[in-house]
This record gives sequence, structure tokens and C-alpha cells, in this order.
Amino acid sequence: MSEGAHGLSARERLRAERATAAKRTRLRRRLLLVAMVVAVLSLGGVYLTSGDPADEAVDKPLVVPANTSGDQRTSVVHGKPDARRTLTVHTALNCTECHKLEQALGPAMRALADQGAYRIEYRVATAPDGTAGDKSALHAINALGAAANADAETEAGKAGKFIGYLGLLLGEQSASDDRLLALADKVEGLRTPAFDRAVQELIYLPWSVKVDRAHRASREELPATELGGAALPLHESEGRFLTPEAFARHVRERL
Repeated sequence: MSEGAHGLSARERLRAERATAAKRTRLRRRLLLVAMVVAVLSLGGVYLTSGDPADEAVDKPLVVPANTSGDQRTSVVHGKPDARRTLTVHTALNCTECHKLEQALGPAMRALADQGAYRIEYRVATAPDGTAGDKSALHAINALGAAANADAETEAGKAGKFIGYLGLLLGEQSASDDRLLALADKVEGLRTPAFDRAVQELIYLPWSVKVDRAHRASREELPATELGGAALPLHESEGRFLTPEAFARHVRERL
């Protein structure tokens, strides 16, 4: 009796162990299935959210801001329209050295333009390394387009609002639309209902895509300048930016 009982107990234990093992196997399969579903959904989410930032502009009409020039009107101009020479300034968003150049030589460059030595064409890339602009960079170019358009109401050849705004954006990284509007408050006369609408409704976004493609940095280093198509030095032998006086001297030697 006792032996039979012990035998039955052993069989029951074996049956229980098998049932437990089967339950664990089913649980592992379910967990594996859940993990696979999560992985697929995650990949799908990445795919859905990592599309081309330019897609946002597809259904919008192309509106080109005033005060622009070039074959595709992707450069913003400052200076007298009848100036015989052009100083091309290659710069980029999220570019620390570009920001430093604007602080060091920007006023000197524009002073010579105001004197008629040349007119300036600003060619703004969305990134300094030649990569395509992300969503925030394209939105920043859109806001710069709104600033350029605002200059159409000022004296011909003056891009004061655009320049003031550009100087602020060169020192920013991945500014949100709200931040773009807040920065505009720092530029006298820029923050208007028309400007706000252009930023919020992305009026110049298709133009921003053209700017991105036209001025995508193909140089080893930014910033860079050209006078009449020939490179103009910006640095001293020690690597520092030229003084305003030295820059003016280089320009006069080319005129």
C-alpha cells in the first residue's frame, strides 16, 4: 500500500513537472511573440518618422522671398544693386566658426558694401558638413526667408532684418518654431503678423528646400568668401580671423 502510494506520488510529481515545463514553454513563446511584435512596431515607427524632411513641403506652392538673387533666387542680397562686384559669403546653420565670422567681420563686410565696393550674396547652407538639412534647419531657412522678405519694405539694397536674424540663428542649434519667433523679437521691426504667419504656416518651405539643395556645403571648411569668384582670405597666418582693417586691405587689393 505504501509502495503503491509512493509510486503514484512519483507519477503525479512527474506529471506536474511536465505540466510546469509546458507552461514555461508556452510563456516563453508568448514573450518571444510579444518581443517580435514590439520590434516590428518600433521599426515601423522609425520608418514612418524618419522620412525626408523635404516631404513636408511637397504640397505647398513655391513662394520666393524678396531681396533674393541667383539662378534659383536662393541667395539673399545686401548692397547697392549696381555694384560691379559681388562678395559671396558661404555660411551655414549650426556652424560655430560661421557665427564667429559674423561677429568678427560681418560689420566690416557690410560697411564696404554700403560704400559700393561690392554687393554681398549670402549663401546659407543648412549644415556645415554637406549633409541635407533636417526639419528644424529647413524651418530656420523658412524663417530667414521671411526675414529677407521683410527687408523689401526698407531701403533698396539693405538686408538689415535678414542679417540681424541670421546672426542670431548661426549661434542656435535645432531651434523650434517657437524659438524662431522668440529670436525674431530681438531684431527691430522683424516680428510682425506677416512674419509670424510665414514662420507658423511655413510659407517659404519649398524655397527652403531649394536653398538646401543649392547651397549644400561642398567645401572642406566653412565659412568662406569669394570676391568676383576668387577666394578671399579670412584668416591670419596664426589661424585667427583677420581684423576689419586687414580684411578691407585685402578687398582693396582686388578692386
